[in-house]
Amino acid sequence: MTGSVTTMIIEILTGKFEIPAEEVSRGTVFDDLAVDSLALLEMSLILEKRLGVSIEEGVLNSQQTIDEAARVVEDLGARAATGPAAA
Repeated sequence: MTGSVTTMIIEILTGKFEIPAEEVSRGTVFDDLAVDSLALLEMSLILEKRLGVSIEEGVLNSQQTIDEAARVVEDLGARAATGPAAA
């Protein structure tokens, strides 16, 4: 599933944030694309809506690659799918 989340992140970067596709790859670090914390927060909200997961502020950061961010989001989804979190 990481591939599909990676693809989704790339689509958000190239569509919503209008970053040229040739600058974006799985190993690209968000900071290299000048994607700041506000943009990452906005991306988190978009991913939450599309994937039905909760992504806390700061989970995605500018030092991550696109693949690393996709794995983090996927892990959140996997935890959500395994049952309710301990209160």
